[in-house]
Amino acid sequence: MPHNLKDVYLSIKTAIDDRLGEFRALWENGTDADVFREMCFCTCTPQNNAHKAWDAVCALDGLIETAQADRIAAVLREGGVRFHRNKARYITANRESFFPDAKARIAAILKDRTQREARDILAERVYGWGLKEASHFLRNIGFGSEVCILDRHILRQLSLHGVFSQETSTVCLTKSVYRDVEARMALFAAQEGIPVDALDLTFWFAEKGALFK
Repeated sequence: MPHNLKDVYLSIKTAIDDRLGEFRALWENGTDADVFREMCFCTCTPQNNAHKAWDAVCALDGLIETAQADRIAAVLREGGVRFHRNKARYITANRESFFPDAKARIAAILKDRTQREARDILAERVYGWGLKEASHFLRNIGFGSEVCILDRHILRQLSLHGVFSQETSTVCLTKSVYRDVEARMALFAAQEGIPVDALDLTFWFAEKGALFK
């Protein structure tokens, strides 16, 4: 049976608020390297364990900004990141477009746009990203109140809570399907009285018993 989400949320609200505050602080106080590292993390997460992806990106400290793709790929492989060669190519290609001056380049995309509009632009411009990865990145730099990170964990939880059918939770998320499910999740969040970015973390806690990023 699904958890009573509101009870779960209220039981960990302080921890969730703290985590969302950390995301906002990364943007407000972090460096260009911090923001680009978050971009690299969101590049590595597809088809990978999030903890392994983060540990591998952290192991790249001092290499992300300058190393060639083969060196980056070796570190990712050692960290257990699948498709490490592709991920390394994406990282070096994105470095050409977004680093240095990562914050200014992202700020230019965010300016005078909704989060979803900015998300759609990032999904088009960042190598290795779709709507999910772009949404993940925006949430992790403090701009996730309007976008949803529709990974398999979230889809499973939405299905368990009757937001859509079990069959729908396994379909290919084309852009149109993604936006439809996102709208349903946003409506569900409003009905539950849980902010969208907090709902994602609540779902994660319900599945894993811990918060991450």
